[in-house]
Amino acid sequence: MDTRMSQLSKYELEMLVTKLNEQKRKAEQHGNMSEVEVIIRKIAIAQSYLVDTSRFETGRFYRIDGEEPRFELHFVNGVMGWGHFEGTVNEVAIPLALIREEEE
Repeated sequence: MDTRMSQLSKYELEMLVTKLNEQKRKAEQHGNMSEVEVIIRKIAIAQSYLVDTSRFETGRFYRIDGEEPRFELHFVNGVMGWGHFEGTVNEVAIPLALIREEEE
């Protein structure tokens, strides 16, 4: 049985990210883009376990990698930041590793 990411040490998470990046590279070489997308999501989740959650403030706007509209953070639950994008009302969960400080 596989160990959950939440049970891994920092070192083990870093090793997992390295392994996943290698898998992603191989999937890209074989042109398997759907597998690449799944691996990218796994990497984001694994990296989110390495993020210091205390750096996030509810009610603030952040940038999300690969997204144009800003993201307003409502709350953090585990390794996910919950909130909504500007111009929308639907609440979504974003892995913390993808949430960036808004550049002034």
